[in-house]
Amino acid sequence: YLIWNNKGGVGKTFLSYALSVEYAIVHPNEDVVVIDACPQSNVSEIILGGNGTGEANLDKFRDNERSIAGYIKERFRKSQLVKLGNEYTYFVEANKVNKEMPDNLFLLPGDIDLDICSKLIAYIGSSPAKGAWKASRSLLVDLIEAFEATKESGDRPKTFFIDCNPSFANYTELAVLASNRIIIPCTADAASIRGIKNLIKLIYGISVDNKTMEDEYLNFSNEVKAHKLKEPLLHIFIQNRSRTNERDATKAFRSHAEEIQRIANDLTAKHPDLFTKLAARDSRVINVKDGNTLAAIINHEGCPISRLQHKKYTIYRQETQANKAQIDALNEDIQNIIEII
Repeated sequence: YLIWNNKGGVGKTFLSYALSVEYAIVHPNEDVVVIDACPQSNVSEIILGGNGTGEANLDKFRDNERSIAGYIKERFRKSQLVKLGNEYTYFVEANKVNKEMPDNLFLLPGDIDLDICSKLIAYIGSSPAKGAWKASRSLLVDLIEAFEATKESGDRPKTFFIDCNPSFANYTELAVLASNRIIIPCTADAASIRGIKNLIKLIYGISVDNKTMEDEYLNFSNEVKAHKLKEPLLHIFIQNRSRTNERDATKAFRSHAEEIQRIANDLTAKHPDLFTKLAARDSRVINVKDGNTLAAIINHEGCPISRLQHKKYTIYRQETQANKAQIDALNEDIQNIIEII
């Protein structure tokens, strides 16, 4: 699952964390892997212990180049077009670092140097060697395939969640080609809707508004077709931070929410081949309530939503109340999504 929108501030990282951790808890017989393809590396920090502790633990992995950027650098130095053979060693068993995490959760740590690595990816892709562009955009595919093939994990089912930043950098292209389903987080506002439309243009070369496409939108799509690669399918749209009571929502909020639903319906009708199949009872657009203070608590504590308690947590010496009603409401929404992924 690629969790991405070409727009910041829509809750990509929080949803990546919540869905992966809760999915791992619900499916103890699966290996669940989080790939942090965002230079900010926030999902890594939460999984590795939360604010402060998680940052310190992540720094250790970065210093040892046991991160997504560390792997790309090593490939650049030693083996640009084929696997190194040690790909599995880049994955971290989350529970060995943060005991709050389920023991079937793994992490490919993020790294601020991922932006620097974009130059390395571009260099590999520009090589005159046959298949260079495909090799340069298959670095995450190589990591995933290596994890799937390792003897240590055996025949257990494996599910991957990839968190990305909003840009469509070439390391985002790695994430797109490594995934086979896309979850699109969004909020009920015009910028988020533009982000959805851009996502469709950038990945598939399709204009939602039937406008003439500029060349920069078609570059990735053309390369994918030229190399006979396969784009991931659109799975669900998650309207994040929805109003608890739709009757209280403003007219502007409702209109934007309806536009997101219209885009989903229109795309499904015109381009059904871009979508996964859902059960008749499942909606393509799903609402998740605003976590409010719960997100801050989770970010600080590095703990699953389902294990939050109705009590006061201390965040930077300030007491913050976690309310049971809010916990139950948010957890219910997350669990409902897990049922269809």
